[in-house]
Amino acid sequence: MKKIMIIATGWVCLLVLASIVYVAWPWLSLLTGIHSLPNPTRPSIIYGEFPFRLEYELNGTRMVIEDKLICEFDGFGADEGRGKYRKWNQRLASGSKSIILLKLCETKEIEFVPGSAEYYMGDSGSSKNDSSFPNAIIISRDGRFTTESGIRAEQLLKQYNIKLLNWNGSQPITNNFSGE
Repeated sequence: MKKIMIIATGWVCLLVLASIVYVAWPWLSLLTGIHSLPNPTRPSIIYGEFPFRLEYELNGTRMVIEDKLICEFDGFGADEGRGKYRKWNQRLASGSKSIILLKLCETKEIEFVPGSAEYYMGDSGSSKNDSSFPNAIIISRDGRFTTESGIRAEQLLKQYNIKLLNWNGSQPITNNFSGE
């Protein structure tokens, strides 16, 4: 009887271990594979300032925002979708975290996206500006969660009486990623 219990316990432990390995193995392989890849080459230009001007109407009143988007190289990151990649930080020279067009309440606001640091620092592989113009995004914060959803220009005008008129952003730099 004792021998049967030991064998049964052994089989249960083996099945549990096999299940854990079966579930974890693909993720461990992916993690190991990604982290064994070499880092992308460092950019030769790691800091940039990009002045911009955004004109819009809010309830018939013309508004102008002039600021600078500051972009800085922040090392390398890795994820299962892109592998290893260059990380960039971006912020506004004014100290604002984002370009807020309208604050709807404490947890919800409409923002304009000036574009990504990757685009401005010449790391996106795209020559097209990735700003949200003439559209915007709605940011909702609920405790630990933040939700972003796009809002088209027509809906922005109809629902919130906001019309983006003109976006003058800076051109991206031509960066060098040869590793020198």
